[in-house]
Amino acid sequence: MKNTKICCLNVEQNVCDELSKTFNVYNGSLGNIVDVGKQNHRGTSTYLLLNYDFPQNIHEYEVFISDLGNYKTIEYRQSEHTRTNIVGNSAYYFVSNYPATLFNPIPYNCFLLKTETQKSNVHRPIINIIFQHSKNEIEYSVQDAASYHHNDNTITLTNYSLTKDFTGETIYGNEILFCDSKIAYTLFEQFSNEIKYYQTFEHPAIWDNNTNKSIPDDNFIPLLKNKHGQIISYIWISDKEVTFMLPQLESKKELLDILFKEVIYRYYSEYFPEIETISWKNKQQYFLPKQQDLETKKQEIINKYEEDINNIDKAIQDNNKKYEFLHNILTESGDILVKNIIEYLKWLGFDNAIEKDKSVADGLFEEDIQIDLGEKGLLIIEVKGINRTSKDSECSQISKIRHRRCKERNKLDVIALYIVNNERNIEPLKRTLPPFNDNQIQDAINDDRGLMYTWQLFNLYFNIENGFISKEEAQKCILNTGLIDFTPNLIKLGKPYKYYQNHTIICIDLHNQNIRIGDTLAYETDGRYLPIKVIEIQQEGKSFDELTNGKVGIKVDLEVPEIKMLYLKQ
Repeated sequence: MKNTKICCLNVEQNVCDELSKTFNVYNGSLGNIVDVGKQNHRGTSTYLLLNYDFPQNIHEYEVFISDLGNYKTIEYRQSEHTRTNIVGNSAYYFVSNYPATLFNPIPYNCFLLKTETQKSNVHRPIINIIFQHSKNEIEYSVQDAASYHHNDNTITLTNYSLTKDFTGETIYGNEILFCDSKIAYTLFEQFSNEIKYYQTFEHPAIWDNNTNKSIPDDNFIPLLKNKHGQIISYIWISDKEVTFMLPQLESKKELLDILFKEVIYRYYSEYFPEIETISWKNKQQYFLPKQQDLETKKQEIINKYEEDINNIDKAIQDNNKKYEFLHNILTESGDILVKNIIEYLKWLGFDNAIEKDKSVADGLFEEDIQIDLGEKGLLIIEVKGINRTSKDSECSQISKIRHRRCKERNKLDVIALYIVNNERNIEPLKRTLPPFNDNQIQDAINDDRGLMYTWQLFNLYFNIENGFISKEEAQKCILNTGLIDFTPNLIKLGKPYKYYQNHTIICIDLHNQNIRIGDTLAYETDGRYLPIKVIEIQQEGKSFDELTNGKVGIKVDLEVPEIKMLYLKQ
């Protein structure tokens, strides 16, 4: 039986649906703003009625959830603002006059809600859960439409009239700090990146007779502050209400689930008889035999798990720091890009790669990187990080520098290379690949210089680690002309024509190419070659240790995608 009644006001439907699984939920409203722009003209007045939706048996509700930021603006309809059943000689309306274009009934509705709930909390305080928003202060004018005198009665109220008003500055922000409260971390830690606030609050003070001065009221518990130290979320405990003032966030359903389970059920279980029978059993005083031992072991496992996770997180951080240069060659420009290219080249085996002074000498630029190859000569490299592809002049700039170096050395043994981190502002696979046109590549061949892009280097790292190409082979490739090619020396087996068992069996037609169990095959995706091991070979339903011709099924150790070509590693 669902005993506890919860009144939701301007609360999102998914929250109400979740709460309805356990409680009796009334999905009501604090009202909506009325557009009166078409009715209000100079010298005329618009009569209006309130548009809240409270349960008739509101006195039976002890838990209220209100969202001060969840309302909409609706069009004025005369039928919704005309009294049809009038008893007596009075007919009171709210009055909106020109130049007002909107009528906001929410502050008055909040005042009515507090008035009604204070009547019902005779035995114990109500639980008030409020999602904060900007404070709105409205002056209401009330008239008796049946009176000839039309004397205005005015009252000024705010949307914080539904609780004790601790409001301070109205200000928007999303940078938050946790107060010194375990509850704060319990509630908000996992939502810290999505929290927003629109209103700050002041910590109330009470008079201390012992010190004869005002001190902060302990019944007011700050939970969150902004970066200026202003309170944006709190708990207020009094004899009339227990208020949880919460920030705005998308995950309201998830936050409320934690609030109820970790705070409200624990401290106010008497409000929830349908929950209490479950919650008290979890208190240590009521543990069953051996339960404490099991709980202790459970906590030990949790502690070990958290320790292992922390160790893995640290290992990930160390790993990211160690290999950061691989991401940097895809994102950076200028000196940072040059330094990371040098780090890569040293990993590749060019131990004496150095950064050349980029200062202008006699109006001429120097190369970015210089590598002494000994008897093989001198490798000079120009590096650029740009948000586009390269111009012809940028590709060929290194040729001019090479001519100067040859003249200085009195030798023609200077090798020139241009490396570009092209379109570095977008994801690498969405870039122009290769980032050179046919003319630029042909010009590079004619001028005996090389062209390379950093996405090649990124993939080369993994192809070397996977054993498809050696560092020595890669070094030789870098000394070539035209568009540098790091394609591994693999044997083409052909294109698979069918797959089985979640793509772990590859069907292919062999032509005079021997494969054995234990061989390493490979396939290419986005410039990277990935290894797979042969663990079984079949032909016409029979298993073989090796085959050379015909249609065969090859079982491998990993799932493979649809691939264009299957290779054999020599």
